[in-house]
Amino acid sequence: MKLGRTSRVALAPLLLVFFGTPMISGCSSIPPAAVIASGAGIGYVLLQSHTRTVRSYWNDNQLDRAITREIKRDSQLLTVAGDVIHVNVTVFNGVVLLTGEVPMQKQIARIIDIANSYSSSRQVINRIELAGKSNLNSRANDVLLTTQVRASLLDSEYLNGHQIKVVTERANVYLLGIVTRDESDIAAEIASSVSGVVRVVKVFEYL
Repeated sequence: MKLGRTSRVALAPLLLVFFGTPMISGCSSIPPAAVIASGAGIGYVLLQSHTRTVRSYWNDNQLDRAITREIKRDSQLLTVAGDVIHVNVTVFNGVVLLTGEVPMQKQIARIIDIANSYSSSRQVINRIELAGKSNLNSRANDVLLTTQVRASLLDSEYLNGHQIKVVTERANVYLLGIVTRDESDIAAEIASSVSGVVRVVKVFEYL
């Protein structure tokens, strides 16, 4: 299966690449290359065996909680319409990924400001959609896709799936981790082959 065009965006000081174009789900074969959720979010994280320390994992978890807590309490984000904001914060090695749905652009800007206000935030990546809050069926589907993508990564003989964090929002799958470029391509290929995945977004830091 072809992954489609790859959009490469360099975000100093990290090298982060996004697969921002839609992908068609289906079966794909991986070439015989050398083996190489946050408080409100839907995701899965595994402590890395060779790229992350316990302290790094702890710091990411604390930053995740702090940003999520501040977003929920911020007076500028409260609206008379009630609970209309759905924001997921995911942190990996100090990189903050923001996903979800927010109805007003100024609210998105405020959320980005909050995430950037922490000195431990090395990079803030905004993938929040200007839209209404997703429903329970959509989120349940995201949980299922996350589980399936995670299982496929862990099952691959060409990749150590324990090195990658998976987050899903509206069937868009985000892959985070510290990997080689070959690992990045293989992980994206595997994720895009899972039925129901609309798009794969690579948010990797490269070795």
